[in-house]
Amino acid sequence: MLLGLSIPAVAEPVSADNEKLGHEMLKVTNDMWFLLSGVGDKQAADAAAQRFHELVKESERIGDKLYAQQALDIEALDMMHYRIAEVYESLSYEFESLCRARCYGSQRLIGAFRAAVTAGIFDDECMPGLEQPKPPFSETEARHELVRIRRLVEPDKAVLTALQEVKDANTASKAAETLLLLTGRLQKLLPESTLVNRTFADKTAPHVRAAFAPIEPLLWGIRSEIVRIAALPGYDDEPFDLFSDALDTVFQSLGDTHNTWFDEVFDESFRSDLDEALHENATTSN
Repeated sequence: MLLGLSIPAVAEPVSADNEKLGHEMLKVTNDMWFLLSGVGDKQAADAAAQRFHELVKESERIGDKLYAQQALDIEALDMMHYRIAEVYESLSYEFESLCRARCYGSQRLIGAFRAAVTAGIFDDECMPGLEQPKPPFSETEARHELVRIRRLVEPDKAVLTALQEVKDANTASKAAETLLLLTGRLQKLLPESTLVNRTFADKTAPHVRAAFAPIEPLLWGIRSEIVRIAALPGYDDEPFDLFSDALDTVFQSLGDTHNTWFDEVFDESFRSDLDEALHENATTSN
């Protein structure tokens, strides 16, 4: 559960202190997101490091107090948890993006990020991105990687087709089975471990662009379909749960297999579009 917050099954009236802590956690999470969203170069990363470290410590302090509560009113805190989770999702996206950018070379922010992972505020999956850059692909490795990239076209087409067929809960359930199968296909096309977090040499740029040309419109199509589906009536309801889980799985596989360009398509504007679609859906449903 978010930031280690545990809620006992017994509900008792929520105290003013508990409500205050919930609001504090929401604020500090939002402050972290706002801080990281403004980092776009090394200078900004250096400037943000100390403040980020302070916010992480504050988040730890609030989380410890919330965890120590023996009885919380579940209904009273549900909405607060939902609001925190929404902001935390955006925060995690910024954190992961900066990890992939290696904090623009800022050792200060890299240190603050590692401390945040140690504190349990974020998981350690993106920590490899903070390591020193590895050498670019050799000519042999580049050829091998280009072959792998070209093989992604067919499963990408299949993912897009599966999403285009989703019109309601029934078609979503059928698509879920297809997406799970496609996840298996994508997992077989993961880059070799020795090639992860490495890049192409500049001289191979024309070949890389040629390999990406048929993939780019497919990824943009997948992005559009995900946003469209999120706005379907009842998407937040139980009948869509199976599809939503399958979509999360295939989305993760797309990120792992398309690591070179994934963030260019599924960037912060995608998160904003998705949040807007989900919000519009919730408003319409109510």
